[in-house]
Amino acid sequence: MMFPYGRLSDIYNYINKHDYVSSDRLASKFHVTDRTIRGDIQEMNGILSSHGAAIKLKRKFGYYIEITDPLTYEKFKEGMETIGSDSMELDSSQDRIRYILSMLLFASDYISLEQIMDTVYISKNTLSNYIKTIRRILDKYNLEYITKPNSGIKIIGTEDDKRRCIMAHVITSDNDSYITGFTKEERLLFQNVDLDYLKQITLEELKKRNIDISDYNLKNLIIHLALMITRVKSNHYMTIGDIETDYSIMAIISSLCEQIESHFDIAVSKGEKFYMYLHMVTNTHMDATDIDDEWLKRSILESLEIIYRNYSFDLRRDEVLLTNLFRHMKSIFTSKSFGLNIRNPLLNTIKNNYSLAFEISLTAFSQVFDTPPFTLNEEDAGYIAVHICAAMEIFISKGLKKKNVILVCGNGPAALRMLEARLGMSFEGQINIVSTISYNEYMNLEKEGLKDVDCAISTSPLNDGRLPCITVDFALKNKDIESIARFLSTIDVSEKEKKSGFFEKDLFFRLKRVTNKNELLTMLCHSLEKEGIVEEDFIFSVLEREKLGSTNMNELFALAHPMSLCAKDTKVAVALLEEPLVWSQDEWGQEETVQIVFLLAIKQEMQKDLVHLYDSMIEIVNNSKLQQRLISCESFEKFITEFHGILPV
Repeated sequence: MMFPYGRLSDIYNYINKHDYVSSDRLASKFHVTDRTIRGDIQEMNGILSSHGAAIKLKRKFGYYIEITDPLTYEKFKEGMETIGSDSMELDSSQDRIRYILSMLLFASDYISLEQIMDTVYISKNTLSNYIKTIRRILDKYNLEYITKPNSGIKIIGTEDDKRRCIMAHVITSDNDSYITGFTKEERLLFQNVDLDYLKQITLEELKKRNIDISDYNLKNLIIHLALMITRVKSNHYMTIGDIETDYSIMAIISSLCEQIESHFDIAVSKGEKFYMYLHMVTNTHMDATDIDDEWLKRSILESLEIIYRNYSFDLRRDEVLLTNLFRHMKSIFTSKSFGLNIRNPLLNTIKNNYSLAFEISLTAFSQVFDTPPFTLNEEDAGYIAVHICAAMEIFISKGLKKKNVILVCGNGPAALRMLEARLGMSFEGQINIVSTISYNEYMNLEKEGLKDVDCAISTSPLNDGRLPCITVDFALKNKDIESIARFLSTIDVSEKEKKSGFFEKDLFFRLKRVTNKNELLTMLCHSLEKEGIVEEDFIFSVLEREKLGSTNMNELFALAHPMSLCAKDTKVAVALLEEPLVWSQDEWGQEETVQIVFLLAIKQEMQKDLVHLYDSMIEIVNNSKLQQRLISCESFEKFITEFHGILPV
């Protein structure tokens, strides 16, 4: 690739097709600022300078290409024209870091810095920054980065550690196309492996033995096999010691090995067969370990007990949940017992859309499963959260109370019966019609007759003020159904009032600059303590939760909270930051910042408060324009006004 990422190639091609192009025109076409265009031009000139050309700016006309060495430039243009499907897309810094990492991990010898710069088309300074990130990644896998004068750089370490690093940081399994086929990047990475053949024989072996496997796990298994074949072809072998194996699983491995050895002309060693065995067990969820089933069942129940005790969601008798959690967690710990950690490609989606279930799962289960190898990370908690979320939905739906309704109709028994039937069909599960009476009968009802009645639906106006009431046509037209739906949602205190009550002016802060995350959390906790909402040890629970995993939901918004519901009231302390605050680091070692911080303090046995709050937070996470508006709020009143915008009327 002649330029390091796609936008530069597009800008170059656009300028090349025109005599002059203004900066405004380029900024508008490529949806960036003038400043970004100037930076892009500077980066492009760093590359073009060694290829006989430069992009120049002529006042009042725009950018144009000045050729200084026609022969050299012609070769560059030919290279640009031949770039196509056989090139890796390197559109972002992560793409380029991933590509350099793969070069180093797959290399058998030293690679010079010049070779890397020429391949990826980056400057020495840029490469130096990328190397810092790569070294942080390598440290997590016991891999060493070494430099040799006049030779270049090289990664040394065990084959097992190299493969784990490749699977975690070179193979991208978190995109939508991962399970639908083989991506261009995968085919380029494994260009000497027939991936389609590998998929065919793997599926045939599993089907022969009636073994079910998900699309995602099938893809994982094939990619591991492809990695094994690629590494063996370049004489890099696994040296796994003897492990206790299951005969039926080894039969699958033996059959696959025969076909792989014949088709790819390699010899699969004993260590590679064990490598295949581990990933076959992990991805097919076959029972191949001696994990104590009774211990696992007791531990799951203990986790659900913590959820009940701390969050008041009683999921302890949900047999479907218990069965699903047992099967899934046995699979998780089977992987861990073999030293394997399975990545969760849906983790960010789960955290951002099922954040309450995720938090409950992470905090409750990590308290029980706290001894290696039976410990849980965020990836594991994400999978568990899907099961917990489904069970919570069922629990909440069972607890919803129907509205007790009196139906008042003065148009006669037939009309009354028809109205009752239509209401029953339209609002099944939402209303319970306790009596059907005429207008006169309603007016003569004593106070005792209205006990435990939530509202009245009437074909005639009821102005006595004894009950919330809505007037509808006896034919119950569509507009009446819509009106009733809105009416039922406003009988209780409105959602706006409920959710707005979580915020107070004394718990709202607009801050210019904060030194670090702990300083901010401590200040917010003290503000809650000052208002008598939490005890002084609240901060320790909040910081303990931060150790489990970062609570930033995206690049702007963090949702901090303690390990359990331990407040005297449900409130939210809010900090809006004028300058971004470093909150965490991503897997590439890059800093992640936020500018909106909510610290939740939630009273125990207030599940509805909890659900309402997290529903609102999800709205904020998924609305980038709202986040920007919240950041710009100069006052508590403005903040509440913006917050109201996401709530139902």
